[in-house]
Amino acid sequence: MKKKILIGIIAVAALAAGGYFYMLRYANNVAQKGYLFIPTGARFEQILDSVQPLLKSNATFKQVARQKGLDQHFYPGRYTLKPGMSNAEIVNMIKQGKQDEIAIRIGNYASIYELAGKVAPFLEADSAQIVESIATAAYTQGVDTPSMLHFFMPNTYNFHWNTSGADFAQKMKKEFDQFWTSDRQAKAQAAGMSTEEVITLASIVQLESSKEDEQAKVAGLYLNRLRIGMKLDADPTIIFIKKMQSGFRTKISRVYYNDLKIVSPYNTYLNRGLPPSPICMPNPSAIDAVLNPVKHDYIYFVADPQKPGYHWFARTLAEQEQNAARYRAWLDEHNIK
Repeated sequence: MKKKILIGIIAVAALAAGGYFYMLRYANNVAQKGYLFIPTGARFEQILDSVQPLLKSNATFKQVARQKGLDQHFYPGRYTLKPGMSNAEIVNMIKQGKQDEIAIRIGNYASIYELAGKVAPFLEADSAQIVESIATAAYTQGVDTPSMLHFFMPNTYNFHWNTSGADFAQKMKKEFDQFWTSDRQAKAQAAGMSTEEVITLASIVQLESSKEDEQAKVAGLYLNRLRIGMKLDADPTIIFIKKMQSGFRTKISRVYYNDLKIVSPYNTYLNRGLPPSPICMPNPSAIDAVLNPVKHDYIYFVADPQKPGYHWFARTLAEQEQNAARYRAWLDEHNIK
């Protein structure tokens, strides 16, 4: 009888121990959804400190983490913790490096400094590290700082939070190389343009028209001007100069005649040919518009205020002056300075 009681006690104890082991490892221990950031070079104690606000029990997490060797091996990165996750799930995720992929939208930025400033908040690397990595990358050697911009393509890219500045620079160069297929390179060569010249013109096209269905028409117009030796007379280059002077966050909605006299290599009203570097990072659609322009004989155009984003096109100066007068009248009517 005593033997049976002893066996029963042992069995109950075993069940209790098993239940505790199960609860310790596999019960929900996440109090609220949140992100766990583990910096490069972090120590195990930093993980415990960072994860504590998200957990119901930091003590049980610490116990399981040590049992499973997290104190000996883990990967840096950003990890998402969700209610329902157990200690074992969290530890396994960090040990295996199953960190988040962060989608970052890269837009039509006007300099590598603006690019770095927009990207850095999403990455472990700060903006200074990103700029330095771009400037010291092998592919930018011998390229002046403004021209470095042409290596970067607007798009949405996935990054890990612990991406270094060097990794960022290399990933973007890889994207650039993939975009510039042999077909695109052949089209640029046939047009007598380098890839940087294509992108420089595309940056003007991009800022003149963000409408993909009009960009090839705008590109054709600028190529017509280049072909006949006419100055580009591109308002976006004037806006670029004014923003260089007052800051790229400044909103400039109108270009005045006096602005056309600003002395700058970027002033396409004073200088023939392309500006010395891109004035923004153009979308792939604008680059393809330059490589595949609509063939026409237009050499003038002005914004169509009744159809935002589009333009009125003209073949002669007389037609252009009529369109420009209509445009200025609309601006005055709506008190746009």
